[in-house]
This record gives sequence, structure tokens and C-alpha cells, in this order.
Amino acid sequence: MFAISPKPVVSQLLLRVFVVHLEFEMTFCLPLQPEQAQNKSMRNKTRTMSLGLWALTLGATVAALGQPVITSFSGNGVLVCSNLTAGSVAVIEWASSATGPWTNNWAGLDAVTVDSNRMIQVSVPMVYRVRTDFVSSGMALIPAGLFVMGDTFGEGSSGELPLHMNYVSAFYMDTHEVTWSLWFTVKLWNGGNGYSYENLGVGKAADHPVHTVNWRDCVKWCNARSEVDGLTPCYYNEAALTTIYKSGTGTPYPKWGANGYRLPTEAEWEKAARGGPIGRRFPWGDTISWGQANYTAWPLGYAYDVNATQGYNPAWTNGGTPYTTVVGTFAANGYGLYDMAGNVFEWCWDWYSSTYYSSSPGTDPRGASSGTSRVLRGGVWNDVANGARCANRYYVNPSYADYSLGFRCVRGL
Repeated sequence: MFAISPKPVVSQLLLRVFVVHLEFEMTFCLPLQPEQAQNKSMRNKTRTMSLGLWALTLGATVAALGQPVITSFSGNGVLVCSNLTAGSVAVIEWASSATGPWTNNWAGLDAVTVDSNRMIQVSVPMVYRVRTDFVSSGMALIPAGLFVMGDTFGEGSSGELPLHMNYVSAFYMDTHEVTWSLWFTVKLWNGGNGYSYENLGVGKAADHPVHTVNWRDCVKWCNARSEVDGLTPCYYNEAALTTIYKSGTGTPYPKWGANGYRLPTEAEWEKAARGGPIGRRFPWGDTISWGQANYTAWPLGYAYDVNATQGYNPAWTNGGTPYTTVVGTFAANGYGLYDMAGNVFEWCWDWYSSTYYSSSPGTDPRGASSGTSRVLRGGVWNDVANGARCANRYYVNPSYADYSLGFRCVRGL
């Protein structure tokens, strides 16, 4: 006689206890590999929890019928089975599916004597866990590590110096700039949830980057996206981090430990843009052309601009300004990020200071404590090659918005 458990959701593993001619099977989750953990959605988590409740109900029913039941299986691999016959011998077996083949190659678990309480308790050589976090689709892991921040070629502004070493903790970043489609989708949810923006936010097409958004618009939208995905928002109205920043023109307070979406710090952005290698001018190397980014070519002005002609790329001038491109048109950098040079400028968290690099902390710097302008990074479709360099720092008042300004989000681990 068999009592079959539901199929596993996360890991293909079944356990069963075999006693005389009675068998009972129960499914449990094994440790997720990193790439598996990154790809499981909240729907997976909910289904796993629901099946767990179903299994407990099934276990109670089986026990009432006088059959053996696995009553628990703890995170350290301890399995408890009850409702057995005292003095009988139990066998713990495993399989990758309910149809088998069932096997036992665990020493000491092929003949376990049932105690006087009609139970067995054994340590199965495995552990399992349930991950409650998830990584949104379309984000890439930027690994923790050191990098040299600043202008290694000595060709930018004084604000790009001195060169300094920064350690940045690991984080996730959107592989693409936020599209007009995603912006609009989140704003549809915003309507009845207390969010208001200073700018509508537009795009040339659904799969082009959203533009004409100011810094505060982007911060509020990050919070809204977090709420949509069931995450903890990162920005609040007061230092006590009590009420979520949803409207107004005040300066928000960040909750750095929150798991929601936020703007990258300037250091996070530059580390991500470089894609791993140290000291390159652009995310892919030291020269630029229309085949690598959406920018305004001017080879007469910069030796590293190797485009054959100057001006806007005619492939993107249809339909009038802005001459943005579909996100992901060009090759990704070493971290799998697209458009880290050109297309639209990207807002960062930091207040801009031309002297900040001289006093920047060596670990996870977050910019000056105050200022009048916020940092922009990455170059733009209507700027020349100099603006697309990884080290280039641009800045503007956080209230400003036009068709050159967009953004992308990050999440902490």
C-alpha cells in the first residue's frame, strides 16, 4: 500500500520509509544552487508553502489510517517517522521521482529498528532550505570586489580625480535601462496607492528607455516597483524610516538594508559599467564607434572616436527626437549589462561634489552628504564620445528632466 506525496517543486527528490509492505513517501526541498536561487520567483515560494501544508494534512490522514507517516524533516537533515510497529525494521530510501527507481546507498539507513514509541529518528545525509528572497528577471549579479575608480587616462575633468581604490559589495543591477513599457506598467499600479510624480515620463517606443524623469520621480518609482514585487521599499520621508517616500519634493532618506529597488550609487554604477576589467575607457575597450553605442560621433574631436563619419547615427533618427535606441541594441559588457555607454544618461543616488574623490571612503561610498545636484552617468544619444567614458561624471539639479535623462535600478543582496 502506498501513500504518494506531491511532486517536488524545487528539487527532484523523494524520500520514503519502507516497513514490511507499507511505504510512505514525502518530498522535501534540497539546497538551491546559486543560479537556481536567482531564477525562482515568488510564485515558486508560494507554491512550495502550499504543498507543504497539503503534505501535513495528508500526513494526519495517513496516520489516522494506521499507516507510517514522516512527521518532520528538519533543515539539518533529521527525519522523524511515526506510526510504525515497535521492534520492526525500517528502510529509508530515496528517488528522483514518484515512479522510482528507489534506492538506498546511505550507510546505516538500510535497517533501522523502530523504537518502543513506534518511531524512528535518523540523520539523512542532506540538508534543505527554502529561499524567501528572489531576483527579479532582467537583473545581473555584480560581484563584490575592488576596482580603480576615476579617470585613468587623464583626459576628463578634475572631478574624476584622484584615482582611488574602492571596494563595492555585491548587488544586482537591471541589465537594461528602465523601458517606457516597464515605467508605465508600474505607474498603472501607482494610481490608487498614493504615488505622485512631477513628470509623466515618456519614451519613443515601449522598448526604448523612459526619459524626461527627474531624480525624485525615479526614486518614487523605485519604491513603487518594490511594492509591486512584494519587497521592502528603500526610500522614506524621515530619518526614522517610518513612512514610504511616495510624493512631494523633499529629500528622501535611504534604508540601505532594504531588499527593494533603488538607484545605484555612483561607485556601484562605475564598477558595473567597467564590466570587470580595470582601466578601460569604455565598457568594452578604449575606442568607440556607432557599432558599440548610441552617441554623437565626432572623430575630429577625439582620437578614440574611430567612427568613419560624425553626427547622429542615421539608423536612429527616424521619428524625430529623441534619437534613442531599443534597449539592448548593442553588445553587453562583461557583467551582461547593456547601454552602459550612450542612449540616455542614468541617474545615480549621490549628491555631486567635485572634490568627493579626495575624501571618499574605501568601502561602499555613497556620495557627499549634501549638495545641489545629483550625479548622472553613462553618456547619452546627443553627447559626444567623451561623455560615454566609464569615468565621466555629469550632474544636474534633481528637479531637472528632459529627453536625455533616464535610469536603471539596483538591489542589494
